[in-house]
Amino acid sequence: MSPHALSTRCLSIHPHRAEFVDREFEDRFLHHFLPERNAQLRASLLFSALFYVVFGLTDIATLGPTVTAWTMVALRIGVALTAFGALAAIARHPDSIQASIRATCCVLVVGLAVFPVLCWYQPAALSWNLMSLALMLMAVYLIFPNRFVYAVAIGVGASLAFAAMLIVQGALRLDDVVALVLLLILGNALGYIAARRFHLAQRGQFRSAMLLQELADRDPLTGCHNRRALLSGQFEPELERTRRYGGALSVILCDIDHFKRINDTHGHAAGDRVLIELAGLLQAMVRAPVDSVIRYGGEESLVVLPQTELAGALALAERIRAAFAGAATALADGGAVSATASFGVATVPALHPAPPDTLDAL
Repeated sequence: MSPHALSTRCLSIHPHRAEFVDREFEDRFLHHFLPERNAQLRASLLFSALFYVVFGLTDIATLGPTVTAWTMVALRIGVALTAFGALAAIARHPDSIQASIRATCCVLVVGLAVFPVLCWYQPAALSWNLMSLALMLMAVYLIFPNRFVYAVAIGVGASLAFAAMLIVQGALRLDDVVALVLLLILGNALGYIAARRFHLAQRGQFRSAMLLQELADRDPLTGCHNRRALLSGQFEPELERTRRYGGALSVILCDIDHFKRINDTHGHAAGDRVLIELAGLLQAMVRAPVDSVIRYGGEESLVVLPQTELAGALALAERIRAAFAGAATALADGGAVSATASFGVATVPALHPAPPDTLDAL
């Protein structure tokens, strides 16, 4: 992200969707928690599949070893197989947010679609079925990690399907129907409140962590990444992509000429303005958000240029050099100061047989 990329809009959380308004930042959040999410999902799928099948014993106990009972058991096994299929999809695509979400939705929809069918043949077990539905709604809202809007849609849809099944069955009196509707509304309302609070809290914690990291990795004067971000390995993935895909990678190191003279002649406030001027120029002339600008030292800046060969990096360095030399930095007293800078360029060419291990080495 570019300096100050964590804007107010980027950090805003939609009150109804319980997601970050900025899609890129929401994806960043989801990928950060993806390993934890998939671990929770695997445990939820295995546990739910096991008990969904085990409860087939109640079907046999209620209906006896009849064809209907064994058909219901077969339906339960079908739901369990769907869960195992979802597990396989997650294993094949462990880095895919969409695979995780689709697996969750698929299992929940299939399981909750089968449930009214199972209940249809057991009208005498209404109280037990209603309690089972309440537990399943809790799983929809809290146990299975999912997008909040999807969880609400699945929970409400399952409740409506269950209520419609009982009404069509015609085994309930009017007062029973009213009580059923109120219980389903209550169950979904409590699930909605709890799930929304969880989603908002989790994103609030992530936002705070990202703000702290941003403060630690950004230079407060120029807004560029600082040396700490470089040393912490934040840009090592660029080298990894270069090694993996054989693309080019260039860096430009920029040093303001005679910077001490500027401070001694015009004061440190003027020196700060020159640093800010150069940082703004660098940010304006690179490809945001592909390239990165780092305040490498006191008056030194580093530009990281993925997918850029030596000729392109040299041309960019020359354009920046000429633009900075031709600019005048306005001072607080109404005057202006001009400065020049020297540039060095290093490149890992495309398909290089032995790229350096670190950006520092480059």
